[in-house]
Amino acid sequence: MRIFVKRLVMLALGGWVVVAAGCAGSPPTRFYVLTPVAGMEASDPAVPVKDGIAVGIRRVALPDYLDRPQIVTRSSPNTLDLAEFDRWAAPLGEAFPRMLAENLAGMIPSDRVTVFPWLRSVQPDYEVTVEVTRFEGRLGSECALVARWTVIGGERKVPVATGTSRLRESAGGDYEALVAAQSRLIGALSREIAVAVKAIPREGTQ
Repeated sequence: MRIFVKRLVMLALGGWVVVAAGCAGSPPTRFYVLTPVAGMEASDPAVPVKDGIAVGIRRVALPDYLDRPQIVTRSSPNTLDLAEFDRWAAPLGEAFPRMLAENLAGMIPSDRVTVFPWLRSVQPDYEVTVEVTRFEGRLGSECALVARWTVIGGERKVPVATGTSRLRESAGGDYEALVAAQSRLIGALSREIAVAVKAIPREGTQ
């Protein structure tokens, strides 16, 4: 009986050593954040930043395959890879619209750009919806962002501008460079939407 118990203890200790060794050999998990476009400047001095156009980011819809903490890359046209140790610091479905709003605030420019849900007292002049169909890249190659967007405005809340953006950015060989490229892609998308919003005729300007 003692021999049997001794063997059980040795097996348990051996298993613990294997588990500990496996944990010790795992690489640390790294977390990444999207960043707004650097060096944004007001390009239209006729529109003050304070009390500018009120824009609400109503919705940014992402593909289901991106709705996960791991960063997704594409290794072939039909294959996606999940980076188990390289993850988003915040859910992509929350970070994407926040970056879009921050970029638009500097590009329109306006201090009245917000993300849904907004306060009841907030009445956006325009609401933006974005449907993303692709937002991933290949390490050492490039990143792609494909999105259909709509700007809704007017008293009847009808589409006043629409577009499809197909954007690409070169990506480096690591995840930090990949995420930086994705941030630039959101910046490019923001720029196209900002141009459309600023081109919409407004009361008193026609």
